[in-house]
Amino acid sequence: MLSLLGVIIGFMARRAIIWLAIAIVVVFLAFFGMWLDFNESQHAIINWLTSDQELKEGFLWIAKNTASDARVLTWWDYAEGVVEIGHRDVIIREASREIKWTIAGMRKYPWSWIAYELWYPFESDEKVRDVGRFFIAENKSAAIDIARKYGADYVLVVYPDDVMKFYAIVMATGKQPSEYLGETEAKTREEMVKVVEQRAIIKKETIGIRLIYGDETEGFEKVFDNERVRIYKIIE
Repeated sequence: MLSLLGVIIGFMARRAIIWLAIAIVVVFLAFFGMWLDFNESQHAIINWLTSDQELKEGFLWIAKNTASDARVLTWWDYAEGVVEIGHRDVIIREASREIKWTIAGMRKYPWSWIAYELWYPFESDEKVRDVGRFFIAENKSAAIDIARKYGADYVLVVYPDDVMKFYAIVMATGKQPSEYLGETEAKTREEMVKVVEQRAIIKKETIGIRLIYGDETEGFEKVFDNERVRIYKIIE
């Protein structure tokens, strides 16, 4: 009887070990698959920046026309282009945890947030917040103080994209987007572009908004403009 009990216990133990091994393999494969997808999403960013000829033109201008130690203030979406194509440093390269919901890849699958929590190199909350404050500053002194705090020499903006990103930019500062942008019923990118072109959505003419629209702005000299990418040199 005892020997039979020992056989049963041994059999159950072996089965438990087998199931545990299977579970470990399944978990490993799941995490490996998430890691591969995460890396593919990261590479897709630079592929997008490289394939968009208007953006690439701006990054190449930076590479050819700025000092090797120049620093660029831009929203994090374009940072890889400035670094990898323009070969210049940026103030922020990624999003912060405070605005992680704005990262498209994080919403790709229900489990994508796990990969981002594990492997995404979140930027400093303070830096992202300050860059947001640069864009919503209502006078040049406040904006330039922030740019100088991080040693920025140039500002790169993208029209009309950065107007559509302004909701996230404002949220990064802790303020409400409704203070700066009106509501719109636009549902597609094409509809949103038309709204942006009319400028009626803009509630506050901040430094960032003026730069995005290509307006002459005291303290900033426009040095490149292909009607999409606009680059300014900070001259004060």
